[in-house]
Amino acid sequence: MRKLLATSGAAVIAAYAVYGALLMNNWAVVAASGIPLDETIVQMAAMDQDYDSLGGWVFAAIGIALAISWLVSVIASGRKLPAWAAIGTWSLIVALGAPAYFFASFANMNSVGDTFADWNAGAAADLEEPLYIASILALALLAAMGVLGLRAALTRPPRPLAQASR
Repeated sequence: MRKLLATSGAAVIAAYAVYGALLMNNWAVVAASGIPLDETIVQMAAMDQDYDSLGGWVFAAIGIALAISWLVSVIASGRKLPAWAAIGTWSLIVALGAPAYFFASFANMNSVGDTFADWNAGAAADLEEPLYIASILALALLAAMGVLGLRAALTRPPRPLAQASR
């Protein structure tokens, strides 16, 4: 069961990363400009505004690397890593996805806004909303796991000194 849950959690992190990359490299740019990506890039270049897909690729690569690292660490630790700690680290990764996405996508979206006076920021925000909601929910879950971890630490009986020094 632990392996299934860990694999599912890693898949969610990887999907978050890939969805974010597709948004910042294509979907949000197209939604905000209102025209196809190729035409958007041409018009941005004509206005001396940059478009770069590197941010999206880096976001995806880091997200997938985090997903794999988290998966391996949770499975390799077996029962040594408490569930609250595994869920907490997963939550931290997803919660930090929103600020990472914002900073990684800022350059392209700023260029769209500088190029198109009538750009539709709301259309891009509608596409980005699932990422921000997922991160907010993960932050709430992270807080809950922190409380559970603190409770576990406070209710655990103290170990004898001979055992604690080993």
